[in-house]
Amino acid sequence: MASLLPEDPRRIGTYELHGRLGQGGQGVVYLGSGASGERVAVKLLQASLRGDDPARARFVRELAVARRVARFCTAQVLDADIDGDRPYIVSEYVAGPSLSQVVAEQGPLPGAQLERLAIGTATALAAIHQAGIVHRDFKPGNVLLAQDGPRVIDFGVAKALDPAATGASAVVGTPSYMAPEQFGTGRVGTEADVWAWGATIVYAATARPPFGADTIPAVMGRILHGSPRLGDLPEPLRELVSAALDRDPAARPTSAELLMRLIGHGGDTADIMAEGRTLAAATRADTPVTRADAPQVDAGRPAGAAAPPPSTAVLPGDPAGAPSSGGGGGGGRRWIAPGVVSAVAVLVAIGAIFWAANQDDRGGRPESTSSSSTGQAASGKNPPATSGGTIKPAGPRLMVSPVGDVKVEDRGSIEVTLTAEGGDVEWRAEATGLTLSRSFGTLRNGQSVRIKITLTDPYVGTATFEAEGTPEQQVKLASV
Repeated sequence: MASLLPEDPRRIGTYELHGRLGQGGQGVVYLGSGASGERVAVKLLQASLRGDDPARARFVRELAVARRVARFCTAQVLDADIDGDRPYIVSEYVAGPSLSQVVAEQGPLPGAQLERLAIGTATALAAIHQAGIVHRDFKPGNVLLAQDGPRVIDFGVAKALDPAATGASAVVGTPSYMAPEQFGTGRVGTEADVWAWGATIVYAATARPPFGADTIPAVMGRILHGSPRLGDLPEPLRELVSAALDRDPAARPTSAELLMRLIGHGGDTADIMAEGRTLAAATRADTPVTRADAPQVDAGRPAGAAAPPPSTAVLPGDPAGAPSSGGGGGGGRRWIAPGVVSAVAVLVAIGAIFWAANQDDRGGRPESTSSSSTGQAASGKNPPATSGGTIKPAGPRLMVSPVGDVKVEDRGSIEVTLTAEGGDVEWRAEATGLTLSRSFGTLRNGQSVRIKITLTDPYVGTATFEAEGTPEQQVKLASV
């Protein structure tokens, strides 16, 4: 952790800031503490971007995406303020270094450590994809080695999965870990994350990405036309990573298939569904926030899980994951695991993912993994509907009124009413060409809230409202 700079704030909202954890193009991440003493990570939008509407929209999208992903595989969002002068997102602080730090300081991961990393990250990726999210920047720097397993962070360029999309709006990602389709204009889906997973495992095994890390044109040329350098990557990982790095997206395994093959499972999910059902139901209980002075069982930058991922990884040292400052004996400390992970635990985790997929009320569209996704409500269901003798709960849904096209005066505004029906609803909104008085929130069953929408574009603007179990609903304002 780096010290605060003179221009850095000392407090954001109710959170005191203690140091810098990292900085990117979009914002700075600080180590902070809440009123009750819990350690948190606070991401603050760059000062130069506070007046930039597209940058704010990306910040809102990052928040919405992070809230959809299951807590066990990433960082749990605890708080946020995206409407104020200094937008910020607060998440759990993960006490552990990134994979890139560990490999740079200690060298490639050997044997069982590498296999545990592969299983843990594949589990996280499967959960992310089940939530309907494409990460688009999966890489060693975005994998944190927490005490209870790897966590995938930074959803700043992630997008909701749109099966109908055929074009890419912009080239995003880190070149050494980008799939061939990310350099073109075609659809970028979950297959790109699988490619990045393969490249990340190669880095963990060899301390270098499979297509190099020199100039962007050189790396891009190798990705599009060359062959990956897999080094001494052992079997059976070598075969699976080679499949993940296939230039044809359709030929790559899915993240769920990666996981099945990693544990040597034949692919029939029937025998793990019952255990998965039990685990998924257990994750509905909220996990309390860890205080800074409490024993560090599951500390995290973004974290907090009712059930740990199948990979158990421990970095010996202080709770903050600081590098060793010396001590008796030989060289530096290494990232180790205290025991072999049970394949049964992995199967149960997979079962939770597949069971959650079967709970989709919209006929197969990827959704969040059960209620372990942050803020997902599990109560207040409508009376079940029946179809062919099968009972299926209707589930909570968001009602938006009005929807569709609305005419307004130049840069005029309207009020939209959001109502939760059939249960509690966590909603979020994205805006183009207009501003929203609020862009996310939680409504209790039967509760309503009014949102003011103001047109900022001279001609037209669109607001898209989303909630689990409800199709996207749009309000379009147009100048008369």
